[in-house]
Amino acid sequence: MILCLLAAPLAAQNAGETCLSPPFDEGPAELRSMVADLRESVADFPSLNAALADPMLDICVSDSLFGELGYLEADTARIVLRADLEPGLRQAVLLHELRHLDQLRLGACPSPALSMRENARAVFAIEADANAIVLLVAWHLKTDGDPQVWQALENWDSTTDIAAAFAAEMEATADPARAAAAAFAAWYASDIRRERYYLSSCNAYLDRQDRMHSLAGTQQVEAGYFTALCRMPDGATYPCAEPEDAVRR
Repeated sequence: MILCLLAAPLAAQNAGETCLSPPFDEGPAELRSMVADLRESVADFPSLNAALADPMLDICVSDSLFGELGYLEADTARIVLRADLEPGLRQAVLLHELRHLDQLRLGACPSPALSMRENARAVFAIEADANAIVLLVAWHLKTDGDPQVWQALENWDSTTDIAAAFAAEMEATADPARAAAAAFAAWYASDIRRERYYLSSCNAYLDRQDRMHSLAGTQQVEAGYFTALCRMPDGATYPCAEPEDAVRR
């Protein structure tokens, strides 16, 4: 999950966290190996490679995350992962949060001027896109002989259906952009997933209002938001689209 203007900045490093900072060559061997694997995974994906090269980026593992696998703290470009994830899922979550960092360059952080419902629309799109792009990378790794990230996503309850949609389109058309679009659409197909993210986004929205002593926003997501967001790592667009009833409230 991405924490943009919806969340207060967190401490630079909390108890129970171990972090690496650029150039990621000092620290525990397990973390250095994790970042080395990530660097190799995104080598063929320019925008993700650029995100990994962000000089502000810290990558951390935490013993104190419960109920979430990881997050990006956008204000400090800090990615935090749960420490007990198995390697394939940990790499998948790390790629997901790196895509969120990549999205910041595309102007993806929801504006505080949005209404709560429109903020949820933006959060849905951010998550759908991150899932699509991580599946793109995982498919590429699988075809190169490293299937562990793909297998983690294929077997994880939260992404099984999205991975199936991506794979079906790739097998039918061999077109990565169309496969990304299919994965984006599949994200919205789960009512449970939408409800969970709606409640999470609304809680964060209300927390921000309380902290800032601000009124609820009234603006809508801009017409070009999806075109700007839905870009392949080489900069080309892919044809993403939300359903008409994206937020059923």
